Formats: sequence, C-alpha cells, structure tokens
Amino acid sequence: MWIDSHCHPFSKAFDKDRDEVIQRARKAGVSKMIVVGYNQSGNRAAIKMAEDHPDMWATIGVHPCDCGELTDEELNWMRGTAQSNDRVVAIGEMGLDYHHMKASKEVQEEVFRKQIRLAKELDLPCVVHSRDAAEETLAILIDEEADKVIFHCYSYGYEFGKKVWAQGYYTSFSGVVTYPQAPDVQEAAAKAPDELILIETDCPYLAPQTVRGKRNEMAYVVEVGRKLAELRSVSEEELAKQVMRNLIALFFDKI
Repeated sequence: MWIDSHCHPFSKAFDKDRDEVIQRARKAGVSKMIVVGYNQSGNRAAIKMAEDHPDMWATIGVHPCDCGELTDEELNWMRGTAQSNDRVVAIGEMGLDYHHMKASKEVQEEVFRKQIRLAKELDLPCVVHSRDAAEETLAILIDEEADKVIFHCYSYGYEFGKKVWAQGYYTSFSGVVTYPQAPDVQEAAAKAPDELILIETDCPYLAPQTVRGKRNEMAYVVEVGRKLAELRSVSEEELAKQVMRNLIALFFDKI
C-alpha cells in the first residue's frame, strides 16, 4: 500500500470532485495521506479533512510565501491545536522560498525559526519547503538544532542531499523525480539512504510525467513510487514497504 506524505486535497482545485479524488486514491492503493496546511485557512481545512477521514492526518504551518499569516495569535493557535488534537502530526509547511520572494529573506528566516522552535517544543517533525535556498535552509535547521525534518518535494541534487542525510533528515520525492529534465533529482532519489526517503504528490501541483500539465491528485503518488523503485532497482512492493516504515518511524504512534 502506498502513502502520500504531502498533499493539499482541500485546495480549490478539488472543489468540484473532492470525494471522487479521495476514492480514486484509495482505489489506487494509497492507504495513508498527510494533508499539509500552509496558511491560516489551509491549516483549518487540513485538520477538518484529517478529522473526517481516518486515513488522513494533518500538518499545520505557514509557508514562506504567506509569512504575514504567522501572527502571534496563529502561532498560539498552532501550539494549542497540536497539543490537543492527535490528528496533527507535524508543523509546516515552513521554510524559505528565494524564487518567489513574496517576503524578504529576513522575514522568511524569522518566520521559519519560530516554527522550528514550535516543532521542537512539541516534539513534532518540521515539514520544510526550500526553493532556491538550499544552503540557507539547511544552515537554519542546523543552527536551531532541528532533529526531525522532511525536505518536502526535494528538488536539489545528490551532493546537497548528502548534507541533508548526514543530519538524519528525510527527503521526500514528488512528481519532479519522473521528469526527464530532472537528472539531479533522480540521482539523489537513486542514492538516498533507504531509511530517509518518502514520496508525495504535493497535489494539485507537480503532476508526474504521464499527466504533466494537468491537475495532480493523490492517486498519482503510485507513479512517483514506481519511478523511485526503478531508480533504486527494487520492486515496487519493497519500495512501498520501506516508505511506510519510514513514515511510521517519523511520526511514531500518531498514524
């Protein structure tokens, strides 16, 4: 059975057929889905989905493109909610985005650090978004002594991956790993330590190669897993079992 470690099924892209999308994922063999919040409305929607569906869990956080939404009130709400709701399994997505630059580097760093500290306080993993900011992201995580980290939608190469894995951090691979023009990501996916890999869709974004340009959905995580198995020269069944073991190890008894 497959897992989707990072998806956004509450997105408006699914408003017309959300139930059908969820059923297609289950029919495809996706048994666990981590629904990731990234701003105030997304956090609440993620929790609602996790509470409504026994095969879904939620993360809550503020994306670097939404830095203004990490108010003191929201941070306190995140703390209280994570403490009281066992459907919340991580903090994030959080991180740095030097591509879109919707907030200054200084503001992004401040918001990132606050969420890392909250995750440590709660003993929860950090779900990290990093775009065009590889070394800066890793430096902050190390400086804050973050010990449970997922580099979601890993888009860097093998050399940087070695630095990530040296810290015991996970790399989660998305539809990007299926793209012919992503050899650096494919090399990282092929060589990553068994115990530090995850797979995801990041849907509705980043559909895998066979449906590229269309809306992504959780069922397509199977294609990501299939490509990862091919790159790592293992069977799909073996890959799926390894990813499931990793997810359980990361989230302990929460899923």
